[in-house]
Amino acid sequence: MFTFIASHPIAVAIATITLVYLLNILAKGYRIRKLLHTLPGPPGHSMLFGHLQHMGKIMSEIPPQAHPHVTPHFFKRKYGLQRNWFYVDIWPFGDPMLHVFDPKVVQQVTVEHVTPKGPGLALFMGMMAGEGDLISSEGAVWKRWRTIFNPGFAAGHLMTLVPGIVDDTVVFCEKLSEHAADGKVFRLEEDAMRLTVDVIGKVSLDLRLNSQRGEHELITAFRDQVQRLPTQESTYKPWNMWHPVDLYKRWRNGRIMDAYIAKVLDERFSRAREAQEEGGDGGGKRQRKRAVIDLALDAYQQENDTKAVDGDLVMDAGFKQGAITQIRAFIFAGHDTTSSTICYMFYELQRNPGPLARLRQEHDEILGPVGQTAEVIKNDPYIINRLEYTLAVVKETLRLWPPGSSVRKGEPGFFIRDPETGERYPTEGMFVWVTHWPMHHDPLLWGPDAGSFKPERFIPSDPEYLVPENGFRPFEQGPRNCIGQELAMIEARIVLALAARSFEVQPAYGRLAELSRVFRKSRMSDGQGDFGGKHTDSWTGNGFRTGTPVERRDELGAGAWPGNQGEGVASVVQVATKRGKLFTGVANPMRLCSSRTRVRSCCSRKGRAINADFCEVP
Repeated sequence: MFTFIASHPIAVAIATITLVYLLNILAKGYRIRKLLHTLPGPPGHSMLFGHLQHMGKIMSEIPPQAHPHVTPHFFKRKYGLQRNWFYVDIWPFGDPMLHVFDPKVVQQVTVEHVTPKGPGLALFMGMMAGEGDLISSEGAVWKRWRTIFNPGFAAGHLMTLVPGIVDDTVVFCEKLSEHAADGKVFRLEEDAMRLTVDVIGKVSLDLRLNSQRGEHELITAFRDQVQRLPTQESTYKPWNMWHPVDLYKRWRNGRIMDAYIAKVLDERFSRAREAQEEGGDGGGKRQRKRAVIDLALDAYQQENDTKAVDGDLVMDAGFKQGAITQIRAFIFAGHDTTSSTICYMFYELQRNPGPLARLRQEHDEILGPVGQTAEVIKNDPYIINRLEYTLAVVKETLRLWPPGSSVRKGEPGFFIRDPETGERYPTEGMFVWVTHWPMHHDPLLWGPDAGSFKPERFIPSDPEYLVPENGFRPFEQGPRNCIGQELAMIEARIVLALAARSFEVQPAYGRLAELSRVFRKSRMSDGQGDFGGKHTDSWTGNGFRTGTPVERRDELGAGAWPGNQGEGVASVVQVATKRGKLFTGVANPMRLCSSRTRVRSCCSRKGRAINADFCEVP
C-alpha cells in the first residue's frame, strides 16, 4: 500500500481530499438531522430523509407553477401544525428552513432584530442589477443608498410626480380601449407591466420611456435580462443558469442598461453643475418635481467628490456605478409586483360586484364625471387621499395576493421566542423565510372569511373588522421594508380611478392557446391554469409568467375610453388573471351604459340589468 501511495501521490491526495469533503458533508447532514429532529415541524421527521418526503407530498398536491411561498399554508393544514412558524428539513437540497408567518415572530425577525437578507438574493440581484444593490446589500452599503434614495420615494415628493403618473395611466387606458376594438385575447399583465415600467422611468429617471407605445433600448435589454434569470428549475438543473448563450446575453444586456443609465446620469450631472456654477439650483416648481436620480445627485454633490478630467468635472466612478445599480434594481423590483397587483385588483373587482359598485360610487362622488378624472387628479393630486374605499380595495388585494415574501439568513446567537410559551429556538444556519401569503389568509388573524375579498377590513370606521396588529405586511416592516411602497399605492389608486368605471375585467377560460402565436412560450408554462385562483406563479424568469389573457370588445369603436370621448364610455370585455396563474376562459360580453337613466335602453338587446350601470348581453 505504501508503494502505491508513493507511486501515485496526486491520486492519493485527490482521493483523500474527496473523502474528507464527503465526510464533512455527512457530518453536517447528521448535525442538521439531529437538531431538526427535536424542533417543531411536520411530524415524522426522518434521520435519513428529514422532511424530504413531506415536501414531496406537498409539492405533488399543488401545481408546479405555484410559488413556493404558499407551501407553509399547506404544511400547516396537511399535518395539523399548531404554530404559525416551524422548521422544515430539506437537506441536502438546501439549508433547513424556518417558515415564519406569525406576526409576533415576524416582528422579531425583521424589526426587533434585523436579520440579514438570504445569501442567494445577492447572486440573483447581481444578475439583474449589479453588485451592491439596495435590495440585497447589507451594512454601510445598504444604509448609504437607502439614505440617499429615501427622499425620492417619500409620499410628499411622489405627490409632485402624480401628473406624470396620470399621463402614463391615460396611455394605459387608451391601450385597453384599442384592445377592445380588435376583440382578441391578450395578456392584461403585459400592458400593466409596460405601464409600471413607464412610471418607474418617469419617477426614477424623469424620462418618458414610452414602452406602452413602442420599444426602448433600456427596457428591451431589461426584459430580455428577466427572461434569463434563474427559475425554480435551476434548483435541480443548475447548468441551465450557466448556459454560454445566457451568460453572454446577460453580460450584453447589462452593458446596454449600464451605458444608457450612465448617459442619463452624465447629462443630469453636467446640468446640475452648470446650474450650481450659475448660482441657481433649478428653483421653483421645477425643483419640486425632480426625479429620484436628481435627488441622488444632490446627495453626491454634497459629498463634494467631483474630479476634473481634461478640464471637465466628472462623477466618481464608484458612485456612478452604484447609482446605475440602484436604478436597475428599482426597475426590476417594481415592474412585476405592481403590474401583477393591478391584474389582481381587476380580477377581484369583477367577481365581487358589491365592492365594485361601491368603488365606482366613490369615484362618482369625489372625482366627478369619468371623462374629467385625469385632469381633476392632475390639478389636485392630493384628491386621491380622499379615496378611502379605493385605498381599501388596493390593500385588500395586497392582503389576498401579496406580491412577495422576505428571505432572511439566521444568525449565531439569535433565537426566536415562542409567543405562547416564551421558549427560544435557534436560527443559526437556517433559511428564514417570512411568508406573507399564509399570514394574510389565516382565519385566526382575519376571521372565518379570511379568503374573501372584503375591502371593508381596511375602513377604520367599520366596526365589523379589525386589522390584526402587524398582521398586514405586503411590503414588510422595519428598516428593510420596501422603499417603493408609497409609489405602488399611489399608482394603484390612480389606475383604479381612471379605469374602474370604464372597463369590465373577466377571466376567459380556454382561450390561452390563442396567444401562442403572439407571445413567446414561457420556460415554465406547463400546468398553468389548472389551479384556480389559490396560488401565485414563480416571479422570476418565466417569460410572460404573470400574463393575463384578456378579451375585450369596444362597442363605441377604437380609442373610445372616456378620456378621449368625453362622457362616452367604452364597453369592454376583459380577461384578467391572478398573479402568476393564467386563468383562461370565455367571458360574457358586458356593455357599460353611459348614464343610469339609460339602463333599460342599454339592456334592450335581451340583456338583464346587473346593477345601475351595467347590463349583460348574452
